Amino acid sequence: MRKVLFVAILLCCACALFAQQTTECSFTQARTIQASGKVIRSEGVISFKAPDQLTMTYTDPAGEYLVISGPMLRSNSQGQQLSIDTDKNARFRTLRNTLLNCITGAYEQAAKDNDAELSVSEKSGKKIVSMKARKAAPRGYSQIILEYVKGLPVRMVLEEFGGISTEYLFKY
Repeated sequence: MRKVLFVAILLCCACALFAQQTTECSFTQARTIQASGKVIRSEGVISFKAPDQLTMTYTDPAGEYLVISGPMLRSNSQGQQLSIDTDKNARFRTLRNTLLNCITGAYEQAAKDNDAELSVSEKSGKKIVSMKARKAAPRGYSQIILEYVKGLPVRMVLEEFGGISTEYLFKY
């Protein structure tokens, strides 16, 4: 379930190509478990087609995926397959809406929907977007950091309340 949330937020940020109707990029992922220091590495390809078609296909580990098509979210993660109608599941509906808001460049709305403080700055040609949760929660992210170059996401860090941090690097 956690990996589905990671992947969904990743898709949100990796597909934030405001003016484009379709795009594709590769990604690498490094997930660090704070308690043990263990790092789990993955990679794959993300595809987006406006307004609400997202596909994330892992090449390593092969066979894993996340697909969002309209209100449906499907995933295969660590051998566990999920199919969720986000119209009927409030938690995943919020996640889906966050993705769509990020795709359209409305990360202000994503921060509002997730009760997070938002800051945006520019440094050395990079646009840096930071969302920090206003209060701790049993699930979700304490912080999300996005870096964009020329409007394209190049780095994303997701920090969970439980001490897991996931960094994504994007190549176009």
